Amino acid sequence: MTAPEAKLCLMTRTKSLTIALAATVAAGVLTLATATASNAAALPPKPSDPGIPTSFDYRDCPQLPSGADPAAWRCEVMVANIRLATGRIPAVDVPLTVTHSEGPLPDGTTGQVFGAMHARSVAVPGIPGLRIQPEYAGHADFIGNGTIRGSIDITLRLQYPGSRRTCAIGSDRAPLTINSTAYGPTQWVSQQPPIIKGEMYDSTFAVPGVNGCGPIVDRLLDRGFALPSPAGRNQFSLVGYYSFRTHADLTGQA
Repeated sequence: MTAPEAKLCLMTRTKSLTIALAATVAAGVLTLATATASNAAALPPKPSDPGIPTSFDYRDCPQLPSGADPAAWRCEVMVANIRLATGRIPAVDVPLTVTHSEGPLPDGTTGQVFGAMHARSVAVPGIPGLRIQPEYAGHADFIGNGTIRGSIDITLRLQYPGSRRTCAIGSDRAPLTINSTAYGPTQWVSQQPPIIKGEMYDSTFAVPGVNGCGPIVDRLLDRGFALPSPAGRNQFSLVGYYSFRTHADLTGQA
């Protein structure tokens, strides 16, 4: 066998193995008792409480817009657990941290700048080898509008043996758009430092299909996960604590 033939053979075997592993993951989903309909609920169950943080990390606070007053802008850091359930994928609780800043703009309107979102990769119950990791998909609005407390676009990175780095549910062009409603009023846990507890949910968002895993694998996983999943058939909930500091405090300005 020539070198090019050996390379082609290896590539063919690798591709076949990747497809076989994806098929195993999809088959594992299909064996679960959890059905698509069970994910639909007006008020999704809450995730576990992450507990009151002993400290908040402000290293991801973003640079302020030109002309913004550091003393009037505050950086907010939220530490939370979120719960996601979609299609045939059973509910998973994911720890995450979200950082953003907000404050008055020179024209008198309220502005905001996104900082960062960090989420852990977590194993999916009942599906050996499969892990999911939420990632920021390019848009967030935490100012709120009426009953909507905040909005964020995310994708769900899929990780299993042989998966591509690009393998995900949704994409930056077609994300999961979460519009959170509060279960009830926020609770002040501490005044100094300021710590506020919030609980939110959304059961109205749609979930797109799998992409970036390879054409055959995308179709296999879509079939196994019952994706795309229409609005009203998915669940998101959050229990978290957030704190804030002004940018003047963070930089030591007067």
